[in-house]
Amino acid sequence: MPLRRAELEQLDRDDRARLLGRLTIAMIVMAVLGAVASLLEPRNHADVTLFFYGVVIAWLAVVALVARHGRLALAAWLLTSMFWVLIAAVTVLFGGMQGQNAACFGVCVLLLGSLVGGRAAIGLALVSTAWCGLIAVLERGGHLPTPLAPYSPVNAWAATTITLVLTAVLLASALAAHGRLRDRADRSARERDEALRRSFEGQKMEVVGRVTAGIAHDFNNLLTVIGSVGEALRAEVSTLGPDGVELLDSLDEATSRATLITRQLTSFGRSTSASAGATAVDVGVVLEGLARLLPPLLGPRITVDRDLAPGAVVAAPRASLEQIVLNLAVNARQAMPEGGRLRLATTVDATTVTVIAEDDGVGMPPEVQARIFEPFFSTRPTGSGLGLATVHRLVTELGGRIVVDSAPGRGTRFAIALPRSAAAVVTPAPRATPPPMLAGGRRVLVVEDDPLTRRSIVRWLASAGFEPIPVADGVEALGVVRAITDLSCVVSDLAMPRLDGDDLRARLPGGTPLVMISGDRQPTVPLGERVRFVPKPLTREALLAAIAEVTAPSRPAE
Repeated sequence: MPLRRAELEQLDRDDRARLLGRLTIAMIVMAVLGAVASLLEPRNHADVTLFFYGVVIAWLAVVALVARHGRLALAAWLLTSMFWVLIAAVTVLFGGMQGQNAACFGVCVLLLGSLVGGRAAIGLALVSTAWCGLIAVLERGGHLPTPLAPYSPVNAWAATTITLVLTAVLLASALAAHGRLRDRADRSARERDEALRRSFEGQKMEVVGRVTAGIAHDFNNLLTVIGSVGEALRAEVSTLGPDGVELLDSLDEATSRATLITRQLTSFGRSTSASAGATAVDVGVVLEGLARLLPPLLGPRITVDRDLAPGAVVAAPRASLEQIVLNLAVNARQAMPEGGRLRLATTVDATTVTVIAEDDGVGMPPEVQARIFEPFFSTRPTGSGLGLATVHRLVTELGGRIVVDSAPGRGTRFAIALPRSAAAVVTPAPRATPPPMLAGGRRVLVVEDDPLTRRSIVRWLASAGFEPIPVADGVEALGVVRAITDLSCVVSDLAMPRLDGDDLRARLPGGTPLVMISGDRQPTVPLGERVRFVPKPLTREALLAAIAEVTAPSRPAE
């Protein structure tokens, strides 16, 4: 995340503390060296030298103590003031405005500016200039006291060395601090840009989700109609001949592929987690169940091999696992236009179940692998770009990870690692058959705003011996419920104008058998004993089975 103001202030304090510590250490070392150099000069007074440098070292100890208590500004002023006063004293007692003395004032200005700020440095520079001017006037008029010692090359070397070392420390620390601030600013800018990019990406995907959900809803309604028409035509298959049967097979295959695409769209348009409604499922059983679906989906030129390990149990919705495998199978089919072999396998260890989908297709170069999980990215003109993006989303929400190994001409291997579950596998109860005809009829209220879908549902129910009552929305449905007391069941869409399926459910009399259907969302309230949900596109078998379940007699309490 971008650096906040408090973080920047703390970083600045850390830099100042680091610089102050280095300067203090450097001045202590220079004071010791200066004392040794001055003692080696025979013309210097030893007592004056020891007193002078003793005061310097003691003052530096005070500065270090103040800085240790966090008073950086006060410590900086104490350090600069001590240095400035010492140099001012040197100009009076040791020979006026010699070059090395004047240079030390420049070090004081740099020191204070680095530790306190520019205004303090300007103020000290003006004071230093005024003092140097006063010393120059006094020296020129012969009003300075007699120097304690004549000019000495050793003293000049010591003063110059101290000046150069302190200047070098200041310059190095300032450049280092500048570099750190620049790096932090660059990192902060990158983090800010990444946060903005993610925000824009999130907003874009939110819009995409809404659009795709709407498309999937309408498309699922159309697929329901197409499927119902195909069923009606297949009932008359004896009069169609071989060509007609082949046409119906093509229609079924196209409907299956379109159903898979709409499920991908719905997955992106839905905000709920893929792990919602998870149960303990054996992945091997899921793959065996898909074995009947894959051959017509992949075509006769692709062979499917299975190598399934026992005990591959994960906590996940069965529908999510099926969608993951189907999308990987479709991706393999597109990678093997001339046919080939798809291998589905599972491996199990103490904590992980790994699902492997491996084909011997054309493979992918590294630049394509880097983008295959991006929504709507596809290298094929007819690809939707949603299959692998959906797989990645579902795997992530199930707490797993996916690894891809591919190269041009070497095929592709997807390995999906999911957390292993120690729970017992939930075996789905067998579907109930429709109950016998009830006395007085079996009236079913059909609440569906799409007229074509409503007509298909009515035709299915009528062919099964029900008496369907079709209405267009929840408001009309409530009127029917108030007027008719012998309804056997209500079949209601979720997304409808005026009053949607969730609100209708809340207003129905308690215990009313209800089958909820939708092509782009799921119920917001958990399902009860007399409530089932069937996703679109609908099939006659799935709808009638759900009605049978919600209208079946209740089991006596054990």
